[in-house]
Amino acid sequence: MQRLEFSYSMKIAFSSPVVRHCFSLRCLPFSNAHQRVCELFLEVSPHNVLTETADGFGNRILTDRITQEHTDFSVYVSGIAEVDITAKEKEELNGIYKYPSQYTHCGERLNEVAEICRVQCQGETPTQTAGIVMAELRRRFTYQSGVTNIQTTAEEALAGGKGVCQDYAHMQIAVCRALGVPARYVVGMQEGTGETHAWAEIYDNGIWVGIDPTNNKWVDDRYLTLSHGRDFADCGINRGLFIGGGTQTQTIEATVRVV
Repeated sequence: MQRLEFSYSMKIAFSSPVVRHCFSLRCLPFSNAHQRVCELFLEVSPHNVLTETADGFGNRILTDRITQEHTDFSVYVSGIAEVDITAKEKEELNGIYKYPSQYTHCGERLNEVAEICRVQCQGETPTQTAGIVMAELRRRFTYQSGVTNIQTTAEEALAGGKGVCQDYAHMQIAVCRALGVPARYVVGMQEGTGETHAWAEIYDNGIWVGIDPTNNKWVDDRYLTLSHGRDFADCGINRGLFIGGGTQTQTIEATVRVV
């Protein structure tokens, strides 16, 4: 078990005033059997009346509608959480995690990876299968920012051969599902300072097991989960509609430190 001190900061500067702004945020970690939020501080500026709900995946969502003019929007979350992945409990499988989703459809390249892995995975457990898939993907893909975007699919990413954590997670999920291993997408933070991170979880004997293909490792107690779903479309941290605003500049910083 690890006790983690965490913070998440997002700032958006608009080049001209926003006159109406509706948003939803998935930036609050939730508590469950293996992740317990002990302390939490939240500041959103500007805001009107923040409302917290949960989506169909159990993720915490903050929503609001700002009517005052503003040229800056900021979110800051910090707190303490205790994480112990050995305390994970069995969950009933939602069948949606067996099938391709918006960003995880397999094309020619991903199907090729799946067929290569299928031969190696005969008789292996879902966790062992996921490890084989991760190794094969890392032979074909290199980390590089700025070459993909939030709308890049797993197949498109593999075709380009370079991308970021979102792409690694989508490819891992796509191939695992093609091999009959249910998998889901996770957004959260890992130890250190940077931006938020994405990884995958695979379903093995009732337990969701985290795998981080970007860093070639299994998820441990130094990771903090913010949301999970079929793919990025279910887990975007900031979604919003606004009138005005011109151009915008966004800065994000996420930090996790073992206390």
